[in-house]
Amino acid sequence: MVTKTEFISYAQNMEDVVLGRLVALVPNGCFIDVGAGHPILENVTYALYLKGWRGINVEPMQREVDMLCAERPDDETVRAAVGATMGSVTLFEAPSENRGATTSDAAVAADYEAAGETFVAFESPMVTLSSLLEKFQAGAVHVVKIDVEGMELDVLQSADLQRHRPWVVVVESTEPNKPTSTAHIWEHIVLEAGYRCTLFDGLNRFYVRTDLEDVAALLSVPANVFDHWTAARTADLRQEVAELRASFREAETYALALESALADLRAENEKASDKSRKPFGRART
Repeated sequence: MVTKTEFISYAQNMEDVVLGRLVALVPNGCFIDVGAGHPILENVTYALYLKGWRGINVEPMQREVDMLCAERPDDETVRAAVGATMGSVTLFEAPSENRGATTSDAAVAADYEAAGETFVAFESPMVTLSSLLEKFQAGAVHVVKIDVEGMELDVLQSADLQRHRPWVVVVESTEPNKPTSTAHIWEHIVLEAGYRCTLFDGLNRFYVRTDLEDVAALLSVPANVFDHWTAARTADLRQEVAELRASFREAETYALALESALADLRAENEKASDKSRKPFGRART
């Protein structure tokens, strides 16, 4: 069984374990999740949601939007892509087995299709990151997470980080399905806005405002044993095992009760048989 103090991770690369350290500083924090995807599976902000944080989920795919609205009613969900300007953009929707690969890059979609996956073009509303940050006072957003499959430069160019001052910016910083870094394309925007990179976890870069030394210290090491965390699937398996053990104990108790009842019946039958075999009294002469 999972203990009360154990942190359950739902994210793909334990990003939520690292960000979960902020809960001690801010019990009711705020996030903007750009490219939210599924509301639970491989989601970076769901664990924070369970801890009491709330925010805006931005997602262009309708199926995921519907699930986000259903599973996370206390968040705001915006059906849109995030880009350099307000308007619309053509996206290429990934198949069900690889939903996170949805992209605005036709070349990336073509590479996937060459490998046998079918992508479908669709038009999505597009908003700027500044338009989302403007819903909050400066500094009120604690985490901005960006997972946009190649649109990182457009997203970051659309935000005035020096004015809006979110505490932490987390950017998926490799090419889709490759370890090749893309940070050289867009990182200067974040650094010039007064942030420093505190952690690269192999997939994402974590940036913290230079004036938040306590936050930078918290987000400077990857997820580790001292975070007391477990993956959601492991927690589910533990729960399943616990339920199976409970069912087994119930079945075992029931079987013992049946054996006891059967023993009682056998004893009664033996008594009845003894009485039927007992001779009657002799007749008087």
